[in-house]
Amino acid sequence: MSYLRSVMELENGLCMERYLPARTIRRNPVVFVHGNFHGSWCWKNFLAYFAARGISCYALNFRGHWLSSGHAELGKATVEDYVADVCSCLEAIGADPVLVGHSMGGVVGQKVAESSRIKKLILLDSAPCKHITETCLQLDPKRVALTRDMFIPQSDKTLRMTPDREKIRQLLFEKNKVSDETLSQSAAFLGRESAQVLENHPFLPVDPQKLTCPVYVLGRTGLGNKKNPHLWDALADYYHAAGRSIRGDISHNMMLEDDWQEHAALVEKWCFE
Repeated sequence: MSYLRSVMELENGLCMERYLPARTIRRNPVVFVHGNFHGSWCWKNFLAYFAARGISCYALNFRGHWLSSGHAELGKATVEDYVADVCSCLEAIGADPVLVGHSMGGVVGQKVAESSRIKKLILLDSAPCKHITETCLQLDPKRVALTRDMFIPQSDKTLRMTPDREKIRQLLFEKNKVSDETLSQSAAFLGRESAQVLENHPFLPVDPQKLTCPVYVLGRTGLGNKKNPHLWDALADYYHAAGRSIRGDISHNMMLEDDWQEHAALVEKWCFE
């Protein structure tokens, strides 16, 4: 099915990529929320996939990211600002969406779901909320060292990710199922991030009792402690997830892996089952 791509700009300077199918089959749109250093560009595969199936899709850009304005003020941005950004975009869309959040965008989506009308919340390798971070998260020392080496402090209280392709492959495409073209594009497109957002987003408190929508979790194995060895299983348990897929063969940026369509199909199933 054909679709029309456009950029939707809000009065506050936020921009969303909008993919509208020639014929809408599903009433609820899907809204994609990106993670640290990313932008709507990381959802290109999923946007085309869903729009071709008659589903209206939106991919926002947080303030200071990719197509949105506010780049000069990015160092002042907080996680709470990003929550407000998502709420602004949902208000502009004006429909109860399925919200799909990746990485930092996942924990922002968790917070948004406390108070916004969301049909479903789907978390893709999502950052954990405060409770899960403090009780379950245990990072591999080698991964900690890699991230410290990759994030370059800037004078405006932002961080820039190194353009080193091999380090990006190690951090975002751990299973190495990524084409050279996609890896090069990712290295070129990854932008800056607010230092305080990067530091504080895993400590965003979320009350699971306030979430009234079903939650679905797709994540990797590992990154947990002895009591909870798999971080994303613990996250799914915290929200009494309606569905989960915790796998050892996916990378953090699964939506850009060579087998991205497999993950998109699972998200589609969860969206409309």
